[in-house]
Amino acid sequence: MTKARRARFLGDGVVELAQEMLPDIAAGDVRVAVEVSALCGSDKRPYREGSAVVPGHEIAGRIVAVGGGVPTHRVGERGVVYAPVFCGACASCGVGFTNGCLKLAELVGWQRDGGYATHVDVPAQCFIRVPDAMSLDVAVLGLDTVGTAAHGLRWAIRTQVRAVERVAVIGCGPLGLGVAVMSLEMGLPVPEVFDPVPGRLAAAVGMGARRLRDLDAENQYDLVVEASGSRTGREVAQRLVRPGAVLLALGESDEPFVIPANPRTRRTNLFNLRTFYFPLSEVEANWAALARVGPGLVSVLSSRATLDELPEVFARFYRGELLKPFIRFDSP
Repeated sequence: MTKARRARFLGDGVVELAQEMLPDIAAGDVRVAVEVSALCGSDKRPYREGSAVVPGHEIAGRIVAVGGGVPTHRVGERGVVYAPVFCGACASCGVGFTNGCLKLAELVGWQRDGGYATHVDVPAQCFIRVPDAMSLDVAVLGLDTVGTAAHGLRWAIRTQVRAVERVAVIGCGPLGLGVAVMSLEMGLPVPEVFDPVPGRLAAAVGMGARRLRDLDAENQYDLVVEASGSRTGREVAQRLVRPGAVLLALGESDEPFVIPANPRTRRTNLFNLRTFYFPLSEVEANWAALARVGPGLVSVLSSRATLDELPEVFARFYRGELLKPFIRFDSP
């Protein structure tokens, strides 16, 4: 039995910390001592509405115990947690498309306990080993910030029959910054970026992007990434994208993404693309990219806090005062 300190999101911005005894490790699971848990904008929903499980899905740490059927030599392994709990046996998993598992029923931090805690149990196949030379602060950005961004860009490029000449990114939060940095890393044109928050816009420009100045332009960009999830951002993205191009919708929102029934949309060939997370088949390529871009992203994005400080830090994060706080734990 392990005594864990865990954060409970009760709704209406109330976060309580409690000592809880974890049950025996289930067969096929590993117990992870969390060392880094990064805050994500999607967790603002359980912050408002409450959650039946411990939130937190950007997790890095070390295996401290294993359940039945898991080799004991994995104890001590450093890694990150792959949020989608995939079956490994369906047609999608069989071709490496683990983020498209046909039996996907759980996400770590959403339907099962996540990483705003000192310890978390996850399926062994969802614990990805981190290269020895990479810090866990950098590695955790290989999940949502770089992994999701890179996967979306790879799929967007596949839709195009001609070279991508202009890229626009709407929203310069952590995901938008990841998209901007990975666009440059993947050899795409310098992305033109917009965010209504001056500090976020400046961060993207400081990492090599250019400011997008004409939000009213139409039919200008071969690849438009909507990374804000806002209604206004989506409307801007729909104006900017040219016929035959691709609009990549990555921004999360509780509102539906509406394609208006107007003459322009009715008379335009257009790829409207939505991607989710990344498959395990892309992990090695992501590590290689992250080794180059990760330290710079950490320096721009992250601020550090302890688990005790999570209630106050999440309140500031919710208000938009912090980009991507990292909850840091003492090493086991």
